Amino acid sequence: MPCKVRATRHAADRMMERGISRTEASEAILKGAKLRRGRRILARLKGIEVVYEARPCNHLVITLYRR
Repeated sequence: MPCKVRATRHAADRMMERGISRTEASEAILKGAKLRRGRRILARLKGIEVVYEARPCNHLVITLYRR
């Protein structure tokens, strides 16, 4: 069973306003370059940056943006 990627309400709002799909966010988390910042991780891929918290087989997206 694949890991789940969930979004906070804030992250879901940012996805809508910035035109970033859940697929793009998931791809950045799974395949992107990572930078750990305390409990949070910044993933970068194809001009998209996703800030998330990794939990066992469950990723919680905090916010995201385009670079």
